[in-house]
Amino acid sequence: MRESIEQAVAVGALDRLVSLLSDATAADVRYAARRLSRDGDEESSILDRAEHLASKPDPAARRLACEILARTHEFDPKRTVRLVEGLLDDEAWPVRDAAATAGGRLLRASFREMLPHVRRWADSPSPSVRRAAVIAAGKAAHRLSLERAEPLLKLLAPLLGDRDPLVRRVLGPSALGASLLRHYPRVTFEYLTQWSTSNDPQILWNVAAAFSAPPAAAIAMKALIILRKLSLDERRLVWRAVASAIWRLGRRCPEVVRPEIARWLEDERRADVAREALRHL
Repeated sequence: MRESIEQAVAVGALDRLVSLLSDATAADVRYAARRLSRDGDEESSILDRAEHLASKPDPAARRLACEILARTHEFDPKRTVRLVEGLLDDEAWPVRDAAATAGGRLLRASFREMLPHVRRWADSPSPSVRRAAVIAAGKAAHRLSLERAEPLLKLLAPLLGDRDPLVRRVLGPSALGASLLRHYPRVTFEYLTQWSTSNDPQILWNVAAAFSAPPAAAIAMKALIILRKLSLDERRLVWRAVASAIWRLGRRCPEVVRPEIARWLEDERRADVAREALRHL
């Protein structure tokens, strides 16, 4: 596959390249994007290629455009952002996913410049675009960029109550738990504590789901403080999320979690949550 990609790039055969990538792996698409980005004689020509591909009817072409655009922000930021935004709500799922990932890479590379754009995405009526904002926030987090913690958490805050499955699947367990809790454990825990006082079941679901991610194991004792409170919520959406977080934490930190579950089994208010967690331990 790589040899065929090289041949197509060498002769400028974009249509042949797109055909090759129709069933290609993500790694091959990224490789083709790197080759196209390096092959341009001028910065404008690389963006011209991306814009040309973004207008193609074949989803493979638009997906390739996303991968190129993730590398071109420094060339022409306004044009790059405009092209990425045009693909965030694409009709093809692989293209939407690639565009969201490109947005995350752009936010990570040019945080201050991109943040206002991603905030607009978070306010979009389209769940795909709001999902892109969540994905971008998760990808922009980095332990060496502590100044990003609060802006990212504040970016996500208005989306905590979003009930669209596209948004919620990537918010609590992924952006909050797998990313921000990993890179910014102290500040993220403070925000999760604050959000745990909400009465909105979707917000509480996201709080509990954040503690189901692997980074929560490093703060298992503190996580249990919040989960202990949320376990008293009788709404199914909330207590099931607590049970899921407990059994996942229990697999990673059994010495901390199993005694807690044993206590919950003796408490009629929490016994159902404990029994549900034990089904998976």
